[in-house]
Amino acid sequence: MLLPAEIESKSLIPALRAILAKDLAKKHNIREDEISQMLGVTQAAVSNYIRGIRGDPKLIEKLLEEKQVASM
Repeated sequence: MLLPAEIESKSLIPALRAILAKDLAKKHNIREDEISQMLGVTQAAVSNYIRGIRGDPKLIEKLLEEKQVASM
């Protein structure tokens, strides 16, 4: 059984990072290396978030349906 902190670190945080990375890259035209510095991850990780390799797509979709997350 996973602890709440483990669930957050393995699923929720990557999904939120994916949402932020995609938003910063597409809507604000910020480069991947700049996004990586903002999020505290590598440029390769940001690339994976943007391409949909990291972050659970179903969870990302659920989060985007939430008003608080969608309005970030």
